[in-house]
This record gives sequence, C-alpha cells and structure tokens, in this order.
Amino acid sequence: MFYVQTRKFQTVSLSRKTVTSRIEAIDKNLTSQLESKIGQFKFCSIAMDESTDINDTAQLALFIRGVDENFDITEELACMRSLKGTTKGCDIFREFQEGLLTLKVPITNICNITTDGAPNMTGKKSGFLGLFNQKYPGNNVVFLHCAVHQDALCKFALNMKPVIDAVVKLVNTIRSRGLTHSQFRDFLQSVQSEYSDVLYYTKIRWLSTGCVFE
Repeated sequence: MFYVQTRKFQTVSLSRKTVTSRIEAIDKNLTSQLESKIGQFKFCSIAMDESTDINDTAQLALFIRGVDENFDITEELACMRSLKGTTKGCDIFREFQEGLLTLKVPITNICNITTDGAPNMTGKKSGFLGLFNQKYPGNNVVFLHCAVHQDALCKFALNMKPVIDAVVKLVNTIRSRGLTHSQFRDFLQSVQSEYSDVLYYTKIRWLSTGCVFE
C-alpha cells in the first residue's frame, strides 16, 4: 500500500506554476475564512507596525483581534501592505483604509488601535492618528502604544549606557572584519559554546539589547 501511495505522489506535478497556483489557492481560502470571521465580530482591535524589509521596502503589517457574540476571540495577521516611496502619515492611513476595505472591516467595530510612537503614526495633524480622527470624527477608538514600545519607555529609567557602549564596541570589533569574525566563531565552536555567534545591536529595537547581552 505504501509503495502504491508513493508512486501516486511522485506523479503529482510540482512545477513552479503548480506550486504558485496552490499557494494562491491557500491564500484565498485563508482570506475567505478570515473575512467570514470578521463579519461576525462585534468588536475588534487593530495593531499596526511599519518596518523595512531586507530590500529596503517599507511594509505596513496590520494585525486584527476580534470577538464575536459568543465571546470567541480571533487574532490574525490581517494583511501586509507595501509602502512605495514615502512613509508619511497619509501613506500609512491610505494603506490602512485599503487593507480594511479589502477585508470588509467596519470602522464602527474598531475600539482600539495600537501603534508605535513614531511621528508618522501619532502625529495629531499629519500623522495617522490625526488623519484618522479627521476622517472619522466623534469615534470612540482608543489609541495605545504596543507592549514592546512600553518596555522601551521603561528602559529610560535605567542607566545602561556604559554597559551597552562597551558591549556594542566589542560586537562591532568582532563582526566588522571577516577574518576576526570567522576566528571568533571557530573559537566558540572549539569551546562548545551554547551560542555560535554574536548579534548586532539595534538601537531602535529595545528587545535586541537583551538578545545581544545574552
């Protein structure tokens, strides 16, 4: 039986077009399921994050969390929108609207929007927050900072600069030269270290500090 099933599996076409069409079919199915659940939401919240991918293209990720009349909670990545050109508040607001329109999310059901603290997000005039309030006056939406950025605010109470400066200088010394970096990784391997490399420190990402220290 196993041999027969194996032969049947080998006859399945796995060309690029076939794989692409199947991925698209899966995408449509998942989107359809999410739209069905969104249609049953009584209330929902949106979390937004704008970042840059490895190709230096700005990407706006929208996460949605909603609850239906049976108090069943659904939390999913709603969509990801590419920001071509600038990443101003008007650009983010436009992609936000188009993303919600695609998934048919009623604005009246949104009770909370969580963003980072960047000016293009929180600006009261030309930022996303300001444009949202201008477009939907009298809304009851609560705007919050995400948990990661709340942690980032807490770090200002700690005087970690002397430690961070020393660690960053050490990491940069190791990783800035190919030979030094290679020798260091060989050394970690020879002493059977739990970690095989050191990470770069990213100032705008607070959680990276802990990863670098570890």
